[in-house]
Parts: sequence; C-alpha cells; structure tokens
Amino acid sequence: MLILALTAGLMAVARYFGGEAVHKFDQTGVLLGSAILATIGIYLFSTQTGAMAYAAAVVYALGIAYFWPNMIGFIADKVPKSGAIGLSVIGAVGMFSTSIFQPIIGRWIDTDRAEAAAAGLTGDELELISGQATLGTMVIFPAILVVLFTILYFWVKNRKQPKYATAGSE
Repeated sequence: MLILALTAGLMAVARYFGGEAVHKFDQTGVLLGSAILATIGIYLFSTQTGAMAYAAAVVYALGIAYFWPNMIGFIADKVPKSGAIGLSVIGAVGMFSTSIFQPIIGRWIDTDRAEAAAAGLTGDELELISGQATLGTMVIFPAILVVLFTILYFWVKNRKQPKYATAGSE
C-alpha cells in the first residue's frame, strides 16, 4: 500500500509540473523519457526487494506519470485535424491493448508461479519470486515503447512544419 501511495503521489506531483517538462522536451521527448524511466522502473521492480522497492517505485512513477496526458496532448497538438475522433481513437487503442494483454500477463503470472512452486518455494517467497519473474517479462512492453517513441521523436523532429499564412498576408 505504501508503494501504491508513493507512486500515485509522485504521479500527481509530476503531472502538476508536467507543462514545464513538455515545453522543454516537447511531447515526443517526454514520451521517450517516460518510456525509458518506465522500463528502468519495471526492471528494478523485477530485481530489487526491501527498501530498494521504493527507489523502483520512484523511477516507475516518474516514467508512467506522463504517458496518458502526453499521448492525448500529442494527438491534439500534432494531429489537430483529427479532432475528437483522434482523441477517441487514441483512448480506444489504449483501452483495447489493456484488454488484450491482461489475459496474457495473467498467463505469465500463472506460469511463473507454477515454476516457482515446482522449485519448492511457498508462501511469500513463492509470490515474490513469481512476481519478479513476471515483471522481468513485462519489461518488454515499455522497452518496445522506447523503440517506437525513438522513431516518433526523430520523425517529428525531422518533418517539415507547415507554413501558415499570417493575418494580413495574401
């Protein structure tokens, strides 16, 4: 419960100051940085115990704090002609991917728990080892985002900005 509270609190504080990060690094830079921090955070959760779990929570919270608001902001800012449909589609993609991957992650948890039980582990040790093994597998998700957001970062950086007519010029 403490780690959950720490994560939620840090996310709230990070989002409060998120505008400054977005102005400094743009949405794509923040998304890339978020993916990197989330990857490191999940990896740390898969390898650390005790007090270091709090350090993992800090890194993870700072990683995931900006994903959702920046994805919405990216669509609103970089794809403005998509309007409400664009925002709805990005939301639907997020929800749909969650529904697809939850059963897969559940299968990973069951498999890792069965392997740990077959190794003779029981109780809290069984839960810790199987949970860490599952998190070790789940690090794939944000690692894929690191690759995709790196591509997006350079694509957005290198595309030509449209030239808009200014008032009074014809």
